[in-house]
Amino acid sequence: MSFIPLSDKLSVSGKIRELFEDAEKRWGYAPNIVRAYALAPEVMIAEDVWSKGVMYKGFLPRRLKEAVATVVSATNNCNYCASSHAHAYTLAGGETDEAVACKLVNLDEFNERERAALEFARKATKDCKSITQSDIDQLKKHYSVSEIVEIATVIQQFIGYNWFVTILGLQLEEQNPMKHIGE
Repeated sequence: MSFIPLSDKLSVSGKIRELFEDAEKRWGYAPNIVRAYALAPEVMIAEDVWSKGVMYKGFLPRRLKEAVATVVSATNNCNYCASSHAHAYTLAGGETDEAVACKLVNLDEFNERERAALEFARKATKDCKSITQSDIDQLKKHYSVSEIVEIATVIQQFIGYNWFVTILGLQLEEQNPMKHIGE
């Protein structure tokens, strides 16, 4: 049970209702994180711009960003975000077995380039102060500096989301097909 009461689409209007409907189109339902953000409309609008900018724009494919998001969340033991973004990985064209591998942090399913980003994400999530020039140099074998900035931004974003959903006690929706993977 969430620590706070959550909004529903019928209780909001205008831009917030549009964001609810957009989430329903993208996910097939309104995730509880959307329902929580709707309680602070200006924050929800800003978060929507930030989130879509990070996940839907840039140099890296969305599928890889969803894999990074899933690995960060699984590493942080945030089942809500790990399940949500494993599901989003499949919505972005990824295979279900790869999504499950991300959620279980079994990176053998991925090619060398993808694995480099995912291993970096796992290490940075566990202890960001452990990242060295050597880690960045390893990434540079596969990614441009701009892409490395994108990877770091996805890591940053999902560490924040992991905290947000944990602090508010948000529960994973029953509709999420990845809910019980790894339990």
